[in-house]
Amino acid sequence: MLAALPTGRGATVKAGETFSVDFRAAERALGYQFTLHFPNLEVVDVLPGEAMTAGNFGVFNQEHSLTTSFDNDRVNGAFSVTFRAKAGGDLSKMLTVSSRITKAEGYNLNHERQAIALRFNGQNGPVIAAQGFELYQNAPNPWTTRTQIGFYLPEASEATLTVFDETGRTVFGQTGDFGKGHNAFVLDRALINTSGVLYYQVETPTDSAVKTMIQVK
Repeated sequence: MLAALPTGRGATVKAGETFSVDFRAAERALGYQFTLHFPNLEVVDVLPGEAMTAGNFGVFNQEHSLTTSFDNDRVNGAFSVTFRAKAGGDLSKMLTVSSRITKAEGYNLNHERQAIALRFNGQNGPVIAAQGFELYQNAPNPWTTRTQIGFYLPEASEATLTVFDETGRTVFGQTGDFGKGHNAFVLDRALINTSGVLYYQVETPTDSAVKTMIQVK
């Protein structure tokens, strides 16, 4: 788990404010990787920590994301990011763990895979922000014979995939029970009796998201 610590300030930020956040692993680990997602912030600067370089990070401000990966069990993987707020709010709700670009996962000293979460140390005690429901872009896209639609569940749940054409007509549907973590639906050409621009939706009892894909002949 990764801890996020606001530097010398409270947990609330104002629109237009520039501030820094220090990150460090809560415990020693073999390594970690994840995407940091921040829809209402933009990255101004990244300060790599001990045994890190700029190559450990990727900044994608247009996608409101930063990726990082680190592999060194002798240090705690600390680094600092300076942000500028495009809107005000609670920092613990403005920074989230994601797998949108780089899959979120860590490995402890026993080589066991661990989930990644952010712990914010504030005046009212720690706040844990774990990875929530996410729907990913299908891959490959565009696709001809087969594609995979990935999604992340914070808890085991039933999930339903529905595929629509441009008129809103349902062309495919599938429901299944899935475990906590990364999952996927697989679509074969034989299941989709159409081509062109399609929309796919994944729904659970608590979440829903829609994305676009292209099926070519």
